[in-house]
Order: sequence, then structure tokens, then C-alpha cells
Amino acid sequence: MKTTIRFHVGGPDFHPVAEQAQMIARWLGDGFECDLREGGAAFDDLEQVDLLVVMGLYWTGGEGYEPLSAARRRSFESYVASGRPVLAHHGGIASYDDWPRFGELLGFTWVWGTTEHSPVGEWTVRVLPTGHAVVAGVSDFELTDELYFDVKVSDGLTPTAHAEADYADRKLPMVLTGEGGRTGGAGKTAWLANGHDMRAFAAPAMKQLWINTTRWLTEQD
Repeated sequence: MKTTIRFHVGGPDFHPVAEQAQMIARWLGDGFECDLREGGAAFDDLEQVDLLVVMGLYWTGGEGYEPLSAARRRSFESYVASGRPVLAHHGGIASYDDWPRFGELLGFTWVWGTTEHSPVGEWTVRVLPTGHAVVAGVSDFELTDELYFDVKVSDGLTPTAHAEADYADRKLPMVLTGEGGRTGGAGKTAWLANGHDMRAFAAPAMKQLWINTTRWLTEQD
């Protein structure tokens, strides 16, 4: 039976997340059933989903923003409480800022006025010697991207950084994984910080990171 992945996509054009999700689906291959849905529709029918990937950027300052309905909020809360995994990507952590519980359930939140990012530029991402499955076969790499910093981690979640980049005399985590916290019954979560646009996805290491992280999140313990 194929693993079902739901990709939450959409939002402003500067984050081409639908194109990125389609590329990820090709990377993953035939063992996965990939379903792309825009905005709140991504939170419908989650009982049929094995992995939810939050990529789209929907926030109160965005054009035509629509808050999550009460039913969709309950659906997401139930999904996380069931122990099923979540993968947060780049700007997805800034979504639904009028419902703080959203970021808490993801495990990682862009806090307006606190979280920031570097200019888009050329950066080196260093893989840390954690021995974790998400960085298996991945070496230090270069990419064109923006780097997020001062991201809020949810209470009760103690994530591990598996890769980092230097900016303004700081070491910024680029790959984070964690388990538990957030709500009773919560399972695995991960944040892949890199991926402002398709230039970041041109880095060969991105393919292995996405394959590794997806497999780690969906494997049965």
C-alpha cells in the first residue's frame, strides 16, 4: 500500500510551493501517493493522510486570506494528536497567524516582529554529526536561499538540529526534527528551513534531504 502525502500549497508567487511539491513527488517516486491542496482544503479528510507537509504561506496580511474554519482546526488538532507526522517547510511556519495553535501543533512558528530572515544569497549549509536518518548520505552543501532565524519552538518540544548555516555571527538551524510535545499523543515533526524558491531546490542535497526526511517521518517504529 502506498504512503499518502498531503501537501499544503499556495500563497504568494515568491514561494513557488506547488512547483516544489511536484518536484518532491517526483523525487519520492512510486511508493508515495502525493496530493496537493491549496489553503484550508489541505486540512479536509486528514484521516486518509499518512504525512502532512505544510508548505503554503497563508497569513493575515496576505491578499484574500481566509482563516481556517473551526472544522479544519479540529481536523488538524486531531491529526497531530493521533501521532501522525508533520513536515513543515520554509514559509509554511508563518501560516494562520490568527490561530496561534497552528504553529504550536507544527512545532515551529514564524512570530511576526520577532522571526526574521537574511537576504537571498549564497550560503553554505553544514551537516552536523548527529548520525540521524534525515541527513544520511548528505554532505555540506551550497545553495541560493534566505535563512530564517529566531523561529519559535513549541513548548514541550525539544528538537535536534541536523544542519546549520552561519549568518551574522550566528549558527542557524536548517534541519530540525523532534517528537512529542505540542499536544497529547503527538508524534514526529520536522522543519526543513531551506527553499525560498526553485534556486534553493537546485542544490543536489535537497533531493536526499527530502527523501530522507519523508521516509523517517513515515516509517513505523
